Amino acid sequence: MNDPILVELLNELNIAVLEHIEGRFFKLLSTKIDWIVDLLPGLFTTTDSITLPDDLTYLGNFMVDANVFWLSGTPGKLDSGIWNEVNPSGDQYQFEASAFNLENRRILMIKMQRCASAEDQTMFQQAKDTLLAFEDLSRIEKDLEKYSNLLEAEVQKRTADLRERVTELNCLYSLSKLIEEKNDSLEALFEGVVNLIPDGWRYPEIACARLTVDGIVYTTQNWQETAWKQDSAIKFQGKEIGALEICYLEERPAGDEGPFLKEERSLIIAICEHLCHVIERKRAEQNVAKSYQVLHKTFEDTICAIATIVEIRDPYTAGHQVRVAKLSTAIAIEMNLSDEQVHSIHTSATIHDVGKMYVPTDMLTRPAKLSALELPIIKTHVQNSYDILKLIEFPWPIAKITLQHHERIDGSGYPNGLKGEEILLEAKILAIADVVEAMTSYRSYRPGLGIDKALEEISENRGLLYDVDAADVCLRLFKEKGFKFEE
Repeated sequence: MNDPILVELLNELNIAVLEHIEGRFFKLLSTKIDWIVDLLPGLFTTTDSITLPDDLTYLGNFMVDANVFWLSGTPGKLDSGIWNEVNPSGDQYQFEASAFNLENRRILMIKMQRCASAEDQTMFQQAKDTLLAFEDLSRIEKDLEKYSNLLEAEVQKRTADLRERVTELNCLYSLSKLIEEKNDSLEALFEGVVNLIPDGWRYPEIACARLTVDGIVYTTQNWQETAWKQDSAIKFQGKEIGALEICYLEERPAGDEGPFLKEERSLIIAICEHLCHVIERKRAEQNVAKSYQVLHKTFEDTICAIATIVEIRDPYTAGHQVRVAKLSTAIAIEMNLSDEQVHSIHTSATIHDVGKMYVPTDMLTRPAKLSALELPIIKTHVQNSYDILKLIEFPWPIAKITLQHHERIDGSGYPNGLKGEEILLEAKILAIADVVEAMTSYRSYRPGLGIDKALEEISENRGLLYDVDAADVCLRLFKEKGFKFEE
């Protein structure tokens, strides 16, 4: 390019003109403009030619389209659009490029639109940030007063709402606590509930309540039906069995339902649902209790019937099992055993000789001692008792207790010669009571030996034949606490 005026003009306008040679090789037609050197350092050759790198952000993509344009031989111009580049120093340039087909020459023109040094950019960004911060402060200051007023109103509203929610929750909590602690009838429970309800409403001082269940009515002392009423049905198993009604005795500012809040509608529904669950549970408890009483009586009657069978066949031991049950139960209670253990001992003792029904009657009633051959037959009664009772599903090991009540802790007992901890505690207690009662009572083959002789037997053999703790308690019952078989 030989025209100095044109060259100066291009320099002034920050325009670089390059002629495409081949590939990415170009010849610089305009003078070496500083920004080209800064942007592409070390790329100029001695012949003023330049190789454009592939990593220029937008120009690299534009060159693909430019090559296609040049090869097509289409006269005219192809524009790149504006793009940004950053040189190694951090300065930012903004460019746009155009490709020309001029008289079979391929011309690339690059124009620098703007250059900002890294320092200028930093200053500009700081100024921008400062301005934004100032604008934010100004806006915040203007909005503070508006938001403050809105916030104060919202806080007041939320405080009032929270106060209402706390009141409602306290009401539900009090009702739940009353229901959990109340062991009386449903009627007594309903009376307590209806008097708690007004405290859950917005104006408790003028609130009154009426609860109707199965035609029975429960009210607060100040109950009066008015025009300002809220109510809800109580349903049990899909059937309406009553209702809960809340009335205000005076008019109050309008709420969501007349003078009532929408939350109070939820509260009255929640109370009714709670009452439904209570009614279902209480009635079920009553039915279970009634069924238990029937079953318990049937169980006790069955035990007594079994005991009677033995006494019918052995009139000389009539009452033996009852008296053994009385003493063994007293020992268990004095030893602070659990209710379950006490009950199992009493039941076992009441029927512990049921196996004697398989022993010939003449052996049971003979007025003389049994022979050595007959004695083993008598001893089979414990195995017989076990065989009978194991067929019954007791809640305790009744069959096993009766099987072991003639075992002794030194292993000298029968039928299995068990020792010490091999014997159930219940059986150890039953063994002592059985010995004491048998020695004190009349038998067909001998008169009663008396309580002193029986206690002497227990005292001398505690720790040998009989459990120490149970033996000591038995002795204490007779000697210190005045226990007697007959009252």
